[in-house]
Amino acid sequence: MSNIDLVEAERRSFRSATDTGLWDLRVAALASMFAIVPFWSATLGDFWSALAYVPVLLVVFGVLRWVRERHVRPRVGVARFGAYRRGRLRRFTVVMLVVNVIALVAGAVAAVRFDSGPTWLYPFAFGLSLLVMFSAAAYYLEIPRFFVYGLLLIGGSLVGEELFRQGQVTHHGYPVVFGSSAVLIATVGLIRLGSILRRALPSAAGHAPELDDV
Repeated sequence: MSNIDLVEAERRSFRSATDTGLWDLRVAALASMFAIVPFWSATLGDFWSALAYVPVLLVVFGVLRWVRERHVRPRVGVARFGAYRRGRLRRFTVVMLVVNVIALVAGAVAAVRFDSGPTWLYPFAFGLSLLVMFSAAAYYLEIPRFFVYGLLLIGGSLVGEELFRQGQVTHHGYPVVFGSSAVLIATVGLIRLGSILRRALPSAAGHAPELDDV
């Protein structure tokens, strides 16, 4: 088998192990937080309302982990990736960490000075940080639709802010933008996951091979 064939086999194996729909469902769960928490903030405050949603996310992530171990992994198998792929994943982790730190600092500044700048600036900055994170995920995880998710959220954030300024929605449009995005992303994830769960369980000899990068 040529090096080109091995590289392509590794890429297919990586996509099979990664693009299962579970990442979409995790993203949808996080997006739903921005749709629901604003309604709680009037009673609990911004910090405690966000903290109150953490158990919901933990339950969802726990269920998705169980689905992965119990139903997805037996169908897609397990692949051992080489230095190139592991390096890409490490770079992805670093990019996500840096962007999240910047977003955290920007969010803290926005919380203190929200009324001192243009009203579109903060949702644009928030949407831009999401676009960067989703673009990184699309590139490093090789799931192109994540870039579309980023465009959807940055565009939706600006549209939601404009609708809020016109008095047509509440909470700067976050419930509408992130609620509809969560439903769309979850639908895509469920379709992808369903296509995998419909596969027959392979025999032990038919599991995905362990592959090293070339």
